[in-house]
Amino acid sequence: MDDKQIASSHPKVDSPDGVSDKPYAQIVDSDTAKRLRWAFRKVDATLILVLLLANVLNSMDRSNLGLSKVAGLEKDTGMHGSDFNVVVSLMYPTYLLFMLPSNLVLRKVGARIWLSLITIIWGVVNMCMAFAKNKTDLILCRLFLGMAESGATPGGLMLITLWYPRELVTSRISFFFSSFAIGAIVGGPIASGIMNIDNPRFKSWQWIFFIEGILTAGFGCIMYFLLADYPEKSWLLNTSEKMLLKQRMEQDQMDGGHQPIDKSRLLVHVRDPLIYAQALIFYCVNFGSNTILTFSAIIVNQMGYSPSASQAMQAIPGLCGFIGILLSRYYPKWFGSHYAGALFVSGWIITASIILLATTSNGARIFALCLLAFGSFGAGGIGPGWVMSNVGGPTRSAVSGALNVSFGGLGALSASYIYQNHDAPRYLLGHGMNLFAGLLAAITATVAYLIIRRRNKQKVTEPLDISHMTDEEILNLENHHPDFRYVA
Repeated sequence: MDDKQIASSHPKVDSPDGVSDKPYAQIVDSDTAKRLRWAFRKVDATLILVLLLANVLNSMDRSNLGLSKVAGLEKDTGMHGSDFNVVVSLMYPTYLLFMLPSNLVLRKVGARIWLSLITIIWGVVNMCMAFAKNKTDLILCRLFLGMAESGATPGGLMLITLWYPRELVTSRISFFFSSFAIGAIVGGPIASGIMNIDNPRFKSWQWIFFIEGILTAGFGCIMYFLLADYPEKSWLLNTSEKMLLKQRMEQDQMDGGHQPIDKSRLLVHVRDPLIYAQALIFYCVNFGSNTILTFSAIIVNQMGYSPSASQAMQAIPGLCGFIGILLSRYYPKWFGSHYAGALFVSGWIITASIILLATTSNGARIFALCLLAFGSFGAGGIGPGWVMSNVGGPTRSAVSGALNVSFGGLGALSASYIYQNHDAPRYLLGHGMNLFAGLLAAITATVAYLIIRRRNKQKVTEPLDISHMTDEEILNLENHHPDFRYVA
């Protein structure tokens, strides 16, 4: 990323006619741009790395249920039929219910305290799952797990928008969401290794929950000492860098994210169809990503591979997903817009689903799981990045982050039921639903793109008159400010 892109006060955006790339404000001098770039690199090495590691543990704690099923969880707890799918799904009602309140609490008490606390809690809950004796115990643990994890991803998204200007948001969010693919890469082999523990007190699936829970709770304690709520509270940045980042964010978001959430504006953003169109993309791609995280080891096991091999082989599509999500940060630049990037990743999901439906070859199906991971995780990077790149202030950020991840949670909830025991080993319903999700993602991305073009054109042809407004009223306009431009 060059100095001018980092230093510009707003991202370059398409004009209504699609040809203008004029930035909102003047480019600062090159020395300031270099210092600003170095400051953001230091933030990357602390904030983004901490959030990444926390989300890797989040991903591992979500996917360990499928890995534990392969290790004998279903038999040992007396589950049969669709019981396992019920247990998988019942994390998401509390996950969705507490997501927006958790985001509001984060704004109230700060990310350092809140994100550290909920990480510790979900680690402890994960440890408790090791002691589950039946389906009811697992359901209770999953409900509490959803409650604790509800603030992790939207909280991380909100924190990124408070530290980075909008033209840097997509690349950081892509890296942030790569954590889910990393969880798939390391979670399967770790579970495979844990199965070799020979201890009469615990079965292998119990060790998976217990060991991964300890890791998560321990890291939550460390997070408290590493995170900071705002750039000026950073322990790593010097005074000059803190002021530089503060000024940069004030240029981008008017108040640098410090302005309290305007409750009167919440309803305006909640009713915005653009947020829902973009969030629906995340709903769709979560079918594929949760197929990889929760069911890929089960699908491979039904191909005839051993439990240990099935767990370890989850790393293969996980690696493809990791590559896909890292590349997704470049899609807006390579293809000219987030919209074109969304169509690109949707194409991979559709192709993978067709292969899974059409063949019984183990090699072809494993290859298709890799394609599904590449497209789904890639879309998981570009979709939320597109949403958060169109944030003009803290109220919009809170609503966009919470609704986007809520729709992702709904996608994961829906995906919990598409791979059931009676459909093994072909799982035609599950693969067919992934095909449907890929097609729907392309359609909703098109709707979002058309809304953005229309709104940017209206800002030129019918600009809002703010001459009679107070400074506070102007601040509260956020996305409705006449100078704000949506990013396509």
